[in-house]
Amino acid sequence: MIEKEDPVISEEEAAQYDRQIRLWGLDAQKRLRGSRVLLAGLGGLGAEVAKNLILAGVKGLTLLDHEQVCLTGCSRDLMIRVDQLCSKHNIKVFCGDVYGYYGYMFCNLGQAHNYVEEKPKVVKPSGESNDGPKAKKAKVDPNETTMVKKTASFCTLKEALAVDWTSEKAKAGLKRTPVDYFLLQVLLKFRTDKGRDPDPQSFPEDSQLLRQIRDDVLESLSLNSDLLNDDFISYCFSEMSPVCAVVGGVLGQEVVKALSQRDAPHRNFFFFDGRKGNGVVDYFGPN
Repeated sequence: MIEKEDPVISEEEAAQYDRQIRLWGLDAQKRLRGSRVLLAGLGGLGAEVAKNLILAGVKGLTLLDHEQVCLTGCSRDLMIRVDQLCSKHNIKVFCGDVYGYYGYMFCNLGQAHNYVEEKPKVVKPSGESNDGPKAKKAKVDPNETTMVKKTASFCTLKEALAVDWTSEKAKAGLKRTPVDYFLLQVLLKFRTDKGRDPDPQSFPEDSQLLRQIRDDVLESLSLNSDLLNDDFISYCFSEMSPVCAVVGGVLGQEVVKALSQRDAPHRNFFFFDGRKGNGVVDYFGPN
């Protein structure tokens, strides 16, 4: 939530946040200074997000840690209900979790999220130039930049998880689709069915159940079970601290960008694979 009144940044705060003010500007820092954030869930990932938001300089951070209302570590159905409720009241929603070496982030910033992006300034030639046709072309000035206003549209979590993979358009893009999206569906269903995440102390039983849920989920999506091989099973137990740090850093960054309305947001999923050490941003939804 961003307060309507224009927040005032003191000289001490200007000195403290000098580095990031130089990065994203005074107006963006003022929006952060007037923002209040509710952070639900204080596991490994939640702790990283809290740290990053506090260091960014938000006005207020309310911490909520209760399994029945947690957005980091809760069931798929609960996340969907919270997301739908927030969408009706135009409240931005972020979800995230870490499962072993895998982590993800989802955001729903509403039907029309406005932001500004810094771009190199395009200099138009003057009409008096007589240097030929090349001189009449617009040129990019690397020494000057300008702020460009943009708008991005987001969908709800329910829509993002309910892609119709039987359509021709979806089938055509299946090869380019990160397998992490389907892995997330499997892990969310495991949590829904068992009321918990895969437990290292129950590795044999949970491994067999993960394999069965994988087959059921992909069959319900009209997809072949070979799309997600058995390798994932050994790497989705517990929360890995380095993965929490990476996903928490990205999640905290995206909250800051959304509140400050500065720079393009990740639309709408970010997936991180700790085994490969890389992440990917991709959009899933009705369009």
